[in-house]
Amino acid sequence: MIRSLMVLAALLACCAIPVLADEARYGDAAVEAVGFSLPGNLTDGSRTAVASAGGPAQVTLSRAGGIAGVYIEFDTIPQPWTAADPLTGDSLSCGEKGFLHEYVDLAALGDGLPESLVLDFPAGADIGELYVFSEGELPGWVQVWQPPCERADLLLVSSHADDEQLFFAGVLPYYAVERGLNVQVAYLVQYFEGGYADHRRTHEQLDGLWTVGVRNYPVMPEFPDLYAESKDRDTALAQAVSVYEAAGYTYEDFVDYLTWCIRRFRPLVVVSHDLDGEYGHGAHVLCADALGEALDRAADPAQDPDTAEEFGAWQVEKTYLHLYPENQIVMDWDTPLDSLGGRTPFQVTQEGFACHESQHWTWFYRWIYGTSTVPIQRAADIGSYSPCLYGLYDTQVGPDTAGGDFFEHVETYAQRAEAERLAEEARRAEAERLAQEQAEAEWLAEEARQTEAERLAQEQAARRRLAAGLAAGALIAAACAVLAVHRVQRRRR
Repeated sequence: MIRSLMVLAALLACCAIPVLADEARYGDAAVEAVGFSLPGNLTDGSRTAVASAGGPAQVTLSRAGGIAGVYIEFDTIPQPWTAADPLTGDSLSCGEKGFLHEYVDLAALGDGLPESLVLDFPAGADIGELYVFSEGELPGWVQVWQPPCERADLLLVSSHADDEQLFFAGVLPYYAVERGLNVQVAYLVQYFEGGYADHRRTHEQLDGLWTVGVRNYPVMPEFPDLYAESKDRDTALAQAVSVYEAAGYTYEDFVDYLTWCIRRFRPLVVVSHDLDGEYGHGAHVLCADALGEALDRAADPAQDPDTAEEFGAWQVEKTYLHLYPENQIVMDWDTPLDSLGGRTPFQVTQEGFACHESQHWTWFYRWIYGTSTVPIQRAADIGSYSPCLYGLYDTQVGPDTAGGDFFEHVETYAQRAEAERLAEEARRAEAERLAQEQAEAEWLAEEARQTEAERLAQEQAARRRLAAGLAAGALIAAACAVLAVHRVQRRRR
């Protein structure tokens, strides 16, 4: 019963957005839209009810006291659009990063908050929901995404939206929140078109990542979600390759994509699927198999010259695969952490999977939550496809000795930056010490030169005085001699 209540609470947390948004949307803000089909869908509280722009479209927002922010949940990846203050003419360029969920902070628009705002969208814009916020109002569910990592400490390659919350349960909240690392998630498939297209899954994907603490926007490739499954790994791989070839994609396309991910994000550690695809899912098998090829290719500058020229070759230091039988480690996702509000990484991930409502009919729901009579409360309670078990598939830094940490023997980018900062400080301190020593040596040398000059001057003065004294003595002696001669001469006379 307790477990059921926890799951219900997590579900309500993910489903609370429309309730909270009504206050922001309808308070005292007016929304007028032109150029959209079914413009009422912009503010109806339902992501699945979409307002589409057949041509250029516009939304005008008005609110006494000013508009601090706008949050839009697009139904398809947006093209660039603008937000402008019609009174001042100041505008912001938006949508350039292609975020499906985009928050626009209007403090960047100019001095003061606009009481009127005009949003201009190109043809083809599809919007599920639009929210307007006043100053100081930014609920925690609003996703203010950062761009994908420039350099990722950890790259998690997940085949589908929800795999990152299931078979990799615990990884994201632990490393993104508790450890505060640069964590990048890259998926193998997308849900916008082709295959098993379902736009709900991409919204759930972003909601789940946000819930577990990921803040860098994920990578979603062009590959559609297609299905193949077999308990035999070779069969599952062959079937997956076959269904994708029928859709116009080759095995090499997946290797190229994962090579791009590795070179683009320069991860120190990569984590991905079981070689057998956990329960035999062909896409999981394809992901792990293509990743093995991509690891070698990414490290070889002669391979894939376009990405090598753009990003350079990259050698991943450690790669872990789920359930890999060699060099195995057991991860602890069941220790409560202050950074997670006293919850465990696994419990936070359970909340992340609660966002994937479209998948709750599957056996995954029982796998991660258990049943009302036998609830799953710890990651260690999961026997099949344990989210705690990984193997070190590839390493450039030697085998693990302690275990239980993907970053054993690996310094994170922050640690490397700190080490470089300390080294630079040491270099500056050494340079300052040498400069000071040189200055002191030059000062001592100058002082010695001055002392020597003074000594020589004193010696020269002494010699001059001595010479003068001798000369005076000689003159006196000569004078005395003359006087003596003079006296003698006088006596003779």
